[in-house]
Amino acid sequence: MQVLILFDLDGTVLRSHNGFIPFNQAIEKTFGVPGDIRSVIPDGNTDPVILEEIFATANVDLEITADQWAAFAVNLHKSYSENIQEGRTRFHSLPGVRELLRELEAKEGVYQGIVTGNLEITGKLKLEAVGLSEYLSIGAFGSDSPNRPDLPVIARERWEQALGEPIPAERCLIVGDTPKDLEAARRNQMKCLLVGTGRYPFEELYLLGPDGCVSDFTDTEAAVETLLSCVIS
Repeated sequence: MQVLILFDLDGTVLRSHNGFIPFNQAIEKTFGVPGDIRSVIPDGNTDPVILEEIFATANVDLEITADQWAAFAVNLHKSYSENIQEGRTRFHSLPGVRELLRELEAKEGVYQGIVTGNLEITGKLKLEAVGLSEYLSIGAFGSDSPNRPDLPVIARERWEQALGEPIPAERCLIVGDTPKDLEAARRNQMKCLLVGTGRYPFEELYLLGPDGCVSDFTDTEAAVETLLSCVIS
């Protein structure tokens, strides 16, 4: 029986230091107006929604065209790359994540992918920066849809295409660090495990009633058991 585990990135798998710098630079370069991602709460949102909220907070009335979206993605990737290279922006994987992904990778019938609000071009850059791209590749991104609950089914369909067989929704597990990850899972009849490594503490996430909840992934054996118990009864 196949099991598909779909990981969020920021706050769940990795964390950034000064990640706001390239995001803000890309806004000004693309749209010609200043914008600050620190003016909103981005956790759990897709990049398109984050950008709209930044403009709304700044009282900037701007209709974003398809060409501008494409330019923003290119500028964001370039800005991230330059800031990483120059040491202004850094990324690190969260404690225990690498060991967890390695253990899951070794289990037959267990597949792991991505569901993140990042644009694909920058989500994959972040994974490469922390050396986790070998474990997480196929999935869905904010560039696929601005609506977070759309992403799990897109990721599942891509995995089904890659494997050549269907994966039941109840055998899919969303792993995230925000209430919006749980909402996206429930909207798609998927299971959800929440981890308290982001903005929301374990106690608050636990009270939401996910299928599983952990403080972090430092105990690899316990994390694997908890993850798999959510989808294998």
